[in-house]
Amino acid sequence: MLKRIMVLGVLLLLACSPILHAGQKADDREALAGLKTARVIFDVRVPELEKLDFNLRNFNETFDGIVAQGVKPEMIVVFRGPGVRLLTAAALDEEARDLFRELKRKGVRFEACAVAMRIFKADPAGLIPEVKLVANVFNSLIGYQNKGYATIAIN
Repeated sequence: MLKRIMVLGVLLLLACSPILHAGQKADDREALAGLKTARVIFDVRVPELEKLDFNLRNFNETFDGIVAQGVKPEMIVVFRGPGVRLLTAAALDEEARDLFRELKRKGVRFEACAVAMRIFKADPAGLIPEVKLVANVFNSLIGYQNKGYATIAIN
């Protein structure tokens, strides 16, 4: 009897083993089912270039993943907080500049908050051309959320 219980226990552990599920392929079909477009606004408040680079790569991968599943992304990235100081050619590294250009080419819109630029003493004249200066990103977030855009905070 004890032997049977031990064998059943081992079989149960094997059945739940990640090794048996290792071949599972990740997909987002269930979440995106029935959508023709996916509207999202990323609320970015990262002050470090390394985090900005990481998130730009992630936005690019997210955009491509949505497209690969037959859905048209409508993506907006807004910047507020001290990270607005990163939005100049002098502050960005080559990878970030390339990602901004690539995402803009795909149709992603970028906005920088004039209020944040004033508070954090960033010169709006130095903004890279891919980023549009808006009066107040809070107004953008309010407007786009009321137009059906999902909001994702990036800290």
